Amino acid sequence: MSHIDIEDIANALCVLCMVLGLRLTNRLDALAFWVLLLRVCMVFFTNDVLFPVSYMPDQLRYIRCAIMYRGEPSEWCMRFGYAVTVSSAAKVFAAFPMPFMVSVRSTSLVNMTLVIWMYLLLHRGGFLTEESRKFFLLYPSFILYSAIGVRDIFILLSMMMALYFLFERRQFLLGLACTYPLMFIKPQNFFMILVPFALTALAGESRGRMIMTVVLGFIFTFAMLLGAGYLGELNTYRANFYLEDGGMGQVELLSASPYLAIQLLSSAIGVLLMPMPWQAGGAFQLIQSVENLIVGAIVFAYWRRQPKPGMENKFLNLKLFLFSSMMIYGAVIFNYGTAARYRFPFLLLFVLFADRMTIAPAKKPKLDKTAKKTS
Repeated sequence: MSHIDIEDIANALCVLCMVLGLRLTNRLDALAFWVLLLRVCMVFFTNDVLFPVSYMPDQLRYIRCAIMYRGEPSEWCMRFGYAVTVSSAAKVFAAFPMPFMVSVRSTSLVNMTLVIWMYLLLHRGGFLTEESRKFFLLYPSFILYSAIGVRDIFILLSMMMALYFLFERRQFLLGLACTYPLMFIKPQNFFMILVPFALTALAGESRGRMIMTVVLGFIFTFAMLLGAGYLGELNTYRANFYLEDGGMGQVELLSASPYLAIQLLSSAIGVLLMPMPWQAGGAFQLIQSVENLIVGAIVFAYWRRQPKPGMENKFLNLKLFLFSSMMIYGAVIFNYGTAARYRFPFLLLFVLFADRMTIAPAKKPKLDKTAKKTS
């Protein structure tokens, strides 16, 4: 196990005291208290324990830039941070009121603090049901990526607040404002989150306009790919990602034919489930494949639910948000770890909001054995 800085122990004690204080003031029930307590401790069992820090090297760039930003102004981040996105995320880490910023565990504890705040916002606001609450607390990929020092929790928070104000509060402009940080932290997610806003603006509450907008949207997408030459550019990204992810030989390119729709659909489903058990290259990936099957079944069950009265357009909008995002990622991602990291915010948000928008299946009444014997 790597050396643990005394400053990070102090950081962890601050977060643990916050969790304990929330429990003592009845803001957390027993399940949430113990799960969040363990998730804070999980920070010390990821990097250099379950895997080396180098497994996700961008963590090092975030913490180095954050340390610089807490000190005197420096051009180091622009010269060695490699991207504006890294610098932007590092500024958020640096500005966060965490006492010390010394290692990747410091930025990981920032992420865990944000997760606790998100839980309080959703649960205390009455947004979570018992099912969605347990999914929020126990979703394995969410547990993992909130216990390391990456930008993904910032991305999740921005998208969650955008959808919350759009769907729950019906405050379009405020929701749109929440997408602004994504322009600097992860621009591709910014464009993905614009899909539900565009559909809301164009279709509103009209079912007919929603269907027409969706059909025109697909026609426009395929026209841009096939007619405007963007398919070649997409294939270039596809080939580059394939080589970067360790692929050998040539990847199958997307074809300029009616078969393209099938390729994109299969890619969207594939990125949701990769790796399958037979694709697992070790114990970690095998566990991940089991998680994929379970979470995939949960997502499919929510997908098939009936929307609540008046929620038809919103639920269709949410489905299209998930599908379009997975279709884009499925077209270019081949690495199992990258797929898990990119998709978990979308799957988490889909389950949380779908649970809010749909009618839960009726539970079968338990058979009274005593009454049965009597009859």
